[in-house]
Amino acid sequence: MIFPQLKNKIYGYINLNLEVREWLIKKDKLLAEKNPLLNPKTCQEMIMSVHEKYGLDFSYGGWMEDRSLLWKGSYLEEQNIFSHLGIDLNVPAGTEIAADFNAEVIKIDTDYPRKGGWGSHVFLKHLSEPVCLIYAHLDPNIKCKVGDKLEKGQVFAVVGQAPQNGKWYPHIHIQVISDNHYKKLVKHDLWEAFDGYGKVEDIRRNSRKYPDPLRFISFV
Repeated sequence: MIFPQLKNKIYGYINLNLEVREWLIKKDKLLAEKNPLLNPKTCQEMIMSVHEKYGLDFSYGGWMEDRSLLWKGSYLEEQNIFSHLGIDLNVPAGTEIAADFNAEVIKIDTDYPRKGGWGSHVFLKHLSEPVCLIYAHLDPNIKCKVGDKLEKGQVFAVVGQAPQNGKWYPHIHIQVISDNHYKKLVKHDLWEAFDGYGKVEDIRRNSRKYPDPLRFISFV
């Protein structure tokens, strides 16, 4: 269970790109010159309103989804990379994060104070599957170190908040990376170009590089 503190809480899937359109229309901001959701506080208010609408304590969604409306006006629009390669788990800042499988900590890093970045993030190597997972937008106080072996259920980090989390609303981004692709990233030092978004036309290829994280995490 990824969030031990949220045991027995109500959760559900939401498509943020669709929910954002309704929220912007309601706020009369659909055609606003500047996207108000680029402000972390405003975006969190939107997320909370969606949770209230559906009676949820927290939510998830996003793998290979189009985020063109949600992040209009961000660096993603400049690069035309709106296909989300991981999932977002929309939970309060400070929520503890536990490993859902036996794992080894293989990389810990931060790109703070970069805006729109990963913030503090941790890579876990799955010890039973040929994948690793990145957990991003974390609090800087990471509860593990490179080389640690984590047992299933062990807390290793907590959810961060702006600005240290990449200046996003409080949530975590989880992205699975195939072993072969991870080795390529390391061998050729491609971390500067490594991102949580890709081009829509590359979905088929990216779905092989970055499989669905729901195969490897659980909420109960």
